Order: sequence, then structure tokens, then C-alpha cells
Amino acid sequence: MSEVVFTRESGWIPRVVHADGELRLELGAGADANHDPRTFTVPLSETHLRVIRDDLTRHLLLWSALLPLCAAAGTRGPLDERAAVALLDPILLGAPEDVESLFRDIAWDRRRLVAQGADVALLERGEVFAALRPATAESDWRRVHEYDADRDRARRGVRLTPLDAALLKYTGRYLHGGKRPTREPDAVDPDLLPEVMRVIATAERACAGMRIAPGGRGDRSAPGHSGWKRVEEEVDRAVRGAHPHLVDDAVRTVSFLMCSEAAARSRTS
Repeated sequence: MSEVVFTRESGWIPRVVHADGELRLELGAGADANHDPRTFTVPLSETHLRVIRDDLTRHLLLWSALLPLCAAAGTRGPLDERAAVALLDPILLGAPEDVESLFRDIAWDRRRLVAQGADVALLERGEVFAALRPATAESDWRRVHEYDADRDRARRGVRLTPLDAALLKYTGRYLHGGKRPTREPDAVDPDLLPEVMRVIATAERACAGMRIAPGGRGDRSAPGHSGWKRVEEEVDRAVRGAHPHLVDDAVRTVSFLMCSEAAARSRTS
């Protein structure tokens, strides 16, 4: 039996328990062969407990550093307890500059810290203490999905301006580029919404009155390729002409929205 000594509001953040006569840090991570969560524990001292209790930043950093060790254990292997214990003093008791130096040399889970509210730009620069000033005990995995989407774009060499990002959010395609576009003005920063609507108005004027005839073979639900291409080209030309600084991802999401709506008008008219 174990007794909980300290826990934060979020059930996922590692908690401290008293078990078998000693303090242990207990965390759930990974899954077994049946996809049930695995639980790992690491022995720690009263000094470590005091830091974990008083310092959310160091608690989160320790969690981030332990998660790769849990992942390495796989579905049934043991945690490398020696490696885990070796992280306790440097992370919980070390000077901030020494902790940041350590994090340049070890594996750690960035996505976990992003979920807790870390500043991504500072995190990517290795300034982990400054990055975690806005962090909370509550997780927000939408931030992680946005982080993943941004990294995917970076790998393709795409760098979004605030307006580019706002257009993708307006069409509901910021996180998932393959999603059918919608109109979601509430997803856009109110300060950027007027600029977004100017781009949308440009696209609407370019394809005003255009329809996309249903596809062949009697399938009225499938839009015709040639009609879709015609609307797409008109919208692309107008939007790129009026707003030349938009990236391709932003222009394509606007033209996809206009094509989808033109096809919908054809099906209902």
C-alpha cells in the first residue's frame, strides 16, 4: 500500500507517495501490451519533496526529463531507476543555468511542457525557466496540436504570418490541413478578424455567381473537376493579386473554402 504525500490538481503530474518505508515519485506514462497505462516510481528525499511541493517549474522539468526514460521501458521493461535518480539533484537542486545546460544534453519531452503552457519560442531556445513562467498544472493539448502543426509546416519551409495563421483558423484548417473548410470567425483573434474578412471578401468577389456542376456518372454529390478548377484559379488569382504576402497554405485554404461553398450552392439550387 502507498500513501499519497503530495499531489497537484492535475492527475497526470507525477505525485509523491510514501511506499515501503520511503518517499517515491510516482508517474503514469506509456502503456503495456494491453494499452493500459503503466506506472513507474522513483525514490526521492525530503529535500526533493520540498522543491517539488514549492516549485512547479522544476516539478514540470523533472516530469519532462523522466518521460523519455519511461518510453524507453516500453510495454513491459523496467524503468532505468539509476538514470532516473541521477536526474533528481541536477533538476531539482541545481542552479537554473546548470539545469538549462543539462537540458541541452539529455532527452526531454517538449510536447509535455507545451501542454502545460510553456512559451514555445523560449522553449526552443533552451530558456526553460523563462519558458515555464506562464505554465500551469492544467494541461491544454490544443496547444500541443498547434505546436505539432507548426513543426510540420516548418519542415516544409512554411513560415506563417499572423494573418496567414488567422486565415487557417478561420477556415478550421490550422490543425488539420485536409479538413473540409468551414467559417469559424470565433477562432480568430478579434484584432485580426477585419483583415481576415477583407481577404475573404476579395475571394467572394472573384467567384461571385459561380457554380460547380455535379460530377459525372450520376453522382450529384461529387463536384465536377473542371468547375472546381475554374473557381480555384479565379480565387487564387484575385487573392494573390490583392494580398501578395500570403503564403500558399493561406491562399489554398481560402480557395478551398470558396470551391466548397460554390459546390454546395450547386447541389441545393
